[in-house]
Amino acid sequence: MSEIGFTFKEDSVTMSAAVQPLQDSSMRPPLMNFDSFTEVASSAFVPLAINSGQQHNFRGYLRTAAVDRLGFTELYASAHEVERTPTLANQGGDHYMLGIMVQGSALLVQGGRELVMQEGDITIYDTGQPFSLNFENDSKNFVILLPKDMLALPQELIGEVTATRLPADSRAGALASQFLLQVPGALHRAFHEVNMRIARTSVDLVETLLTLALGTERLEQDPHQVLLRKIREYIDAHLSSPDLDPSQIAAAHHISTRHLHGLFKTQGTTVSGYIRTQRLERCRQDLMNPIFADRPVSAIASRYGFIDAAHFSRVFRAHFDSTPTEVRASRLS
Repeated sequence: MSEIGFTFKEDSVTMSAAVQPLQDSSMRPPLMNFDSFTEVASSAFVPLAINSGQQHNFRGYLRTAAVDRLGFTELYASAHEVERTPTLANQGGDHYMLGIMVQGSALLVQGGRELVMQEGDITIYDTGQPFSLNFENDSKNFVILLPKDMLALPQELIGEVTATRLPADSRAGALASQFLLQVPGALHRAFHEVNMRIARTSVDLVETLLTLALGTERLEQDPHQVLLRKIREYIDAHLSSPDLDPSQIAAAHHISTRHLHGLFKTQGTTVSGYIRTQRLERCRQDLMNPIFADRPVSAIASRYGFIDAAHFSRVFRAHFDSTPTEVRASRLS
């Protein structure tokens, strides 16, 4: 059994050596043996245990592309099993994986649910919970790895539809599937702003699929979700204010700070944590944007409410494991 791990680079677009535009099958990378396959996969996913009963005859390939913390991977492989064990799940589960079955079939098991995936099916699973995928025959599928904090929907609601079939047969679902499958081939490192918009659209489409699965009426009628959406919009519009804090936000929405903290607790985060993450993400996007290449780091930080440059550098490095200068330089590397 082989364990693989996910690594991510902060480039505008990062592609593995095996990457080719996904819509061009004529440019398919050479098939790899089992060991090579798991080695290349180490740049695409969270830690997993992979096994195959026919390792000596195993053949497969992966093509990956990454932009704005999203990882897009197309993979073809002989029969194999993938497991996210409890031990591995406890090592960090900050991502969801959205899977689209392109060819073949697979059995997904997570959280007491079992889903037999057929061609065209879409599902989502949580890397913070154990899961297994069994591919009994040759298969081809497409996977998007996305951080949980990029989705606006509450994690407790998303948990209701993990390891279930998302509505790919609706018009909106079919459109989302077609768009997402084409994303890696559309990415080009020279066009940062376009890539960021593609990434944002991809996240929006994933949220659309989840909303369809949960039911729009439920989300629209739930007063807590309506209020939470308004609060997020308020925060995003006031990130430049150094004085933005829970008291100000609660007062603006005529609720208690206790109620406010309770709303964000359902998201698996805190009010201050959400504000900090949004500010850091905006700063990182500006640092990687060629338009702001001549703007001092301190000016970018202050634009989003960081008035202490030293404090900004510390929290930025803690969040991204890179300094602001390193992230800016990575765009040119």
